[in-house]
Amino acid sequence: MSAIDEFLGNNESYAETFSKGSLEMPPAKRIAVVACMDARLETGVLLGLMEGDAHVIRNAGGVA
Repeated sequence: MSAIDEFLGNNESYAETFSKGSLEMPPAKRIAVVACMDARLETGVLLGLMEGDAHVIRNAGGVA
């Protein structure tokens, strides 16, 4: 199985159980976070964010 096939399967499973569509579109904490796009960092976890709390923008190069 290719990585793309795995991602598509994971997305299908996620979509079937997605229950957060009722969250408001603007972020609950009324904030946007600009963070490094380093794949080793889980931005929500390290800042204590839940889905819907903030817009998270991942940026390469360290310049915003």
